[in-house]
Amino acid sequence: MSDLAIAPLADAPVKSATEQVFDALYEAVISLQLTPGTKVSEIEVAKQLGVSRQPVRDAFFRLSNLGFLAIRPQRATLITRISEKAVLDAMFVRTALELECLRAASVRLTPEYSARLHANLDQQTAELDGPDHAEFHALDDAFHALLCEIAGQPQVWRLIQEQKAHMDRVRYLTLSHMRKAEVLADHIAIVDALEAGDSAMVDARLRMHLGDIRTALVGIRKDNPDYFEIDG
Repeated sequence: MSDLAIAPLADAPVKSATEQVFDALYEAVISLQLTPGTKVSEIEVAKQLGVSRQPVRDAFFRLSNLGFLAIRPQRATLITRISEKAVLDAMFVRTALELECLRAASVRLTPEYSARLHANLDQQTAELDGPDHAEFHALDDAFHALLCEIAGQPQVWRLIQEQKAHMDRVRYLTLSHMRKAEVLADHIAIVDALEAGDSAMVDARLRMHLGDIRTALVGIRKDNPDYFEIDG
């Protein structure tokens, strides 16, 4: 097996080895560095990351529970293909959670929070032409995490992260320059609606923003049929 597209772990870890291995594999899966259908093994991953097999085994178990890894006795362990149903289910749950956060954020917005939102939008703007999609993706996540913080519900973002993981693989497949510009425009519209105190528009903008993935799925699946499973 050739070297996997994951970097060795950093020295002097703050997190446990299992958490580090999980984070590295999770990021590689959602960013499609480990593409759907890729074979992985505990031995190869442990060698690549410079750790023993036990934290890899634990990380594999967590990834399996999230639906990203198919662990099959006596057969190769595979990165799962994208489930369209799982993506749409994740969109439903994420939309419900974020709508409640935005409703709370609309009455808790302060000038300081507005300044932080605009600083994030400025960073997104600076990354539009950058080749590193991962950086824009991180800023996108930071924007939504900040909305949860403004709502006084930062813990909700952790729940959303667990739910949205299946969406993220599709999001990475769509992150062209044009798509990044569309995402930024959506974020600006959400902030504008929040600052205007227009709760109906806030709801509408968020639903449109998160619901775009439903339309994107059609083209992404057509262009990348091998990445998707047949949902029955």
